[in-house]
Amino acid sequence: MHQEAESLTHSTSRALSWNYLGSFVRLFLSFGVNVLLTRLLGPKPFGEFAIVMLLFGFGNLLANVGITAALIQRTEISSRDIRFCFTCQMVVAILVSLLLALSAPAWSIFFHQPELTTLLRAIVPLFIFQSFGTTSSALLNRAQKTRAVQSASVISYLAGFLGLAVPMAFLGYGVWCLVAAYLAQSFVNALLLYGQTRHSLKPLLHREGSALLRFGFNVFGSNLCNWGISNLDNTVVGRVAGPIPLGLYSRAFSLAQLPADALVVNLQQVMLPAFSRVQEDSKRLARVYLSVFGLLAFLLLPPFCAMAAAPGVVILGLYGAKWAAAVPLFQPLALALPLYGLMGLSGPTLAARGKPRIELMIQLPIVLIALLVFSISIHFSVLCLSWCVLGVYTLRFASMTHAVLHELGADWRDVVRVGWPGLVLAGIAAVAAFGIDSILSVTSMTARLAIVAAGVAIIMLIVVVTGRRLLLTPILRDTPQIRGLLFSRFKFLVRR
Repeated sequence: MHQEAESLTHSTSRALSWNYLGSFVRLFLSFGVNVLLTRLLGPKPFGEFAIVMLLFGFGNLLANVGITAALIQRTEISSRDIRFCFTCQMVVAILVSLLLALSAPAWSIFFHQPELTTLLRAIVPLFIFQSFGTTSSALLNRAQKTRAVQSASVISYLAGFLGLAVPMAFLGYGVWCLVAAYLAQSFVNALLLYGQTRHSLKPLLHREGSALLRFGFNVFGSNLCNWGISNLDNTVVGRVAGPIPLGLYSRAFSLAQLPADALVVNLQQVMLPAFSRVQEDSKRLARVYLSVFGLLAFLLLPPFCAMAAAPGVVILGLYGAKWAAAVPLFQPLALALPLYGLMGLSGPTLAARGKPRIELMIQLPIVLIALLVFSISIHFSVLCLSWCVLGVYTLRFASMTHAVLHELGADWRDVVRVGWPGLVLAGIAAVAAFGIDSILSVTSMTARLAIVAAGVAIIMLIVVVTGRRLLLTPILRDTPQIRGLLFSRFKFLVRR
């Protein structure tokens, strides 16, 4: 048992290290490329492409059918299981591709965008590329070989966005530079992932695979609800307000979502296999869950609250004056995304326990609430809808976290115990950002952003270093995986 715990600690720490190394490299690259493309293209192309990616995201959910989570969660899998999952994904991906190609004119009418038909048919190959690489990605994540996953992600991003999107944007290709970039990135990523696994491509469907499908369908239902909550806002903005307001809203949202995803998505990829290995030990799983929750609160809350306290300097400093209308939209979204990030631990935890149906039952009514609230609020303004997004995300966070705590035999007092350091730092960061921005006389928004960011970072570093024992002890005390990771990387913060 001791050797098993040591193995789990070592493999999880190593996987987290590679995931976050790749994540931060990709975050740095994507942040720079996105800012450049946003300045070059303006709101309309991003509004048009937001609708494309909205429908692609929905289709990609259908193509995946949640079956890769079953591959990761199972204690043992066979080559027949792998072939079955790959076959199901490719068959569904082909069907979804045909469905989108045929229904493209109807979507153009729905969103009042005639040019949408051509754009949607152009991205149809994305489903095939994504599904081809999904089984390989699941197998690598199951084995916690995240170095290969992150390397493929970074290389494919460079090929698609730096190699294609940026040159095409300078040449005036507009929205088509984004289409080309996503196609190239997905194709290269799938090839690189498959090269690391070389699983059989021979089709196989068998009755024994029904257990994988049953688990996958529950995960798919939960993922579909998550997609609905995360994309219904884009849907109603695109249909009611049009591409330019959608471009403003989607860029404000993605600016907040980018760092949140960099932390959460990679953590999910590591935590599902790690949680699955201790799924029967609820006390141990609760300790790991709470420590990771506290760490995420510590990392997410301060920067997002700082951005919410000075939204103008963030948007105008990065995107320029043509994006000024996105400033008021950014504030509630910056407050909503940390809740999205913290809630992101709930799904892998319930899936690791073999109970994804709990998440599905919670998310379904929230989707209906979101549909009603967003459909009404958009008729007042996009800003009203943005604040409603914050309300829906708060409800989802509270509901999902409560379900996980109940499942693991913990309660909200445990959440407060590990979460208060993040809340304290968030308050300090927000006051620092607002105060520094208020006293500056610099007129250049880019310079103001640099000064505010540097000032907040210095204040946060001083607070964390001087109060490290008080702030980090509640988070790291019960989790050797996280403590080992931080000790090996940030020795000035952690003392054994």
